[in-house]
Amino acid sequence: DDVLGQIDFQAPDEAAGTDAILVAAGISAISEGDFSASNNATKLSFKTGASEAATEKMYITSAGNVNMKNTATGDDTPMVVTLQTGETDIAAADVLGQIDFQAPNEAAGTDAILVAAGIAAVSEGDFSSSNNATKLSFKTAASAAAAETASLSSTGVFTAAGNLSLSDARSVDISTPLLAGADHTSTGLSAQ
Repeated sequence: DDVLGQIDFQAPDEAAGTDAILVAAGISAISEGDFSASNNATKLSFKTGASEAATEKMYITSAGNVNMKNTATGDDTPMVVTLQTGETDIAAADVLGQIDFQAPNEAAGTDAILVAAGIAAVSEGDFSSSNNATKLSFKTAASAAAAETASLSSTGVFTAAGNLSLSDARSVDISTPLLAGADHTSTGLSAQ
């Protein structure tokens, strides 16, 4: 765990002294064990401070794994990750943010290296001072690039492209429409 190199951000001449002169942020390259002829594993450590010397809040391992930690210990201080678009005019069907899951190095190639699943936040209309309606789009794949197979609208309507399995192990075939006014008590679903 040796520091190979480090960049510190500090205001050592700050007249306020005490916390003001501590290292406020930093980036370090830290070995992940002993180096050898076949190993130079190193992580990048990102540090920030509030009223303290900067401490590690995020790191990227030599394998590419990212770890982030909110060091606040009080109640209701969760880790928050925010994906933000830079667009200035959001229109219907614009993707605001997306997380994709992929195995790009899969030796089988073709379909195996395509995006296999994803979650996207998609605008349901033009944004305005009184509208930011957005759905969550859930994408999966079987033998193609991932495409939407389910979504949750801004009004809470869940739409699935296939069967929906319920918690008590009942399965409902969504391809068969529910008729308004018909008795669907055995499924636990209703038509509106």
